[in-house]
Amino acid sequence: MESANATYYRLINDDGALFWLLQVLGWIGISLLTYLSLSVPYDQYEWSYLAHNVSQSALGFLLSIPLRYLYRAVWHWQIYVRLAVVLGAAVALALIWSALRLMLFMAMTGERDVWSDFGGWLFPSLFVFFTWAALYHGIKYYQFLQREHEIAVRAESAQRQEALKRIRAEAEAKEAQMHLLRYQLNPHFLFNTLNSVSALVTTGRSDDANRMLLNLSTFLRFSLEQERVSTTTLREELAALQLYLDIEKVRFSDRLEFVLNIAPDAYGCEVPSLLLQPLVENAIKYAISKSESGGTIQVTAQVAEGSLDLTVEDSGADADIVRDKGAPAGAKTGLGLGLQNIHQRLETLFGSRAYCRPTSSVLGGMRVEISIPTEQAA
Repeated sequence: MESANATYYRLINDDGALFWLLQVLGWIGISLLTYLSLSVPYDQYEWSYLAHNVSQSALGFLLSIPLRYLYRAVWHWQIYVRLAVVLGAAVALALIWSALRLMLFMAMTGERDVWSDFGGWLFPSLFVFFTWAALYHGIKYYQFLQREHEIAVRAESAQRQEALKRIRAEAEAKEAQMHLLRYQLNPHFLFNTLNSVSALVTTGRSDDANRMLLNLSTFLRFSLEQERVSTTTLREELAALQLYLDIEKVRFSDRLEFVLNIAPDAYGCEVPSLLLQPLVENAIKYAISKSESGGTIQVTAQVAEGSLDLTVEDSGADADIVRDKGAPAGAKTGLGLGLQNIHQRLETLFGSRAYCRPTSSVLGGMRVEISIPTEQAA
């Protein structure tokens, strides 16, 4: 079947081969039709009649060949001019073919006085050459449509390939960007923790330093596992956050209070992995660590109108500590840079459907609001 289709398309696209094939088959068919419609009904089985039948088809074959080149030459002319040329050429060749057929008939069969029946010979000749012209133009238009279709299919295929390449490139760029943003977060936390371990060792708190290193090892292992995916469930995100807080509580002891207010239906929602940790880290750095009495960090999550709304807020620093509460996400401060990073991660994953914005908290410090599309994990 595939071979037959391939042959068909090669033939359709090869003007020369198709023309000669149809030319030969067409005139052989006219010869057979003439034999069945004239020789058989009138019992004209003599060799002279059969030879005339073959000869007139051969003449028609030769006479019709120039039509191909004439019709090709006027193909792009205006329609009315081209129609006049096509019909005029067909009529002229029908007249010539009729006259030659008649003379051949008289010469090969010995019959005389047949010129009076010239009209009877002309009518089928006109039919044959009009049909020839119609078939030529019909096949030509069919080939044109086939080629236009193939060009359109190839163009569409090329567009799809380009679209796939763009999608693949965008996906790779998004993945690379996500990894870059993640790597900007983790080293910052790692350096702070190692500095804290160094301080604990220096002050002789070796047990606390050892506990912090163990917690750090667990947290980093969890973080590396999350590198394989860009999102995780809120439940897993909170588990990672708890590991981080276990590390920080070694530093702050009872000065750090952590409050969770999570709606039950929010635990299964998808969130960017390690999204909350840098926000809590900012709260510790700019609020808890700058307050002699420590403070509170509260994380709230609820699902509303197709989005997961998250907030991370703190109780703030002491009054004499200047905090950049109103710093926008793009500000080039430590706090602003962290929010900018989170904003970029959300934009990379969700586009305009998500946002991250800082405001003031009723607890007295900074409140960061995050909204992302709701996607329940399977």
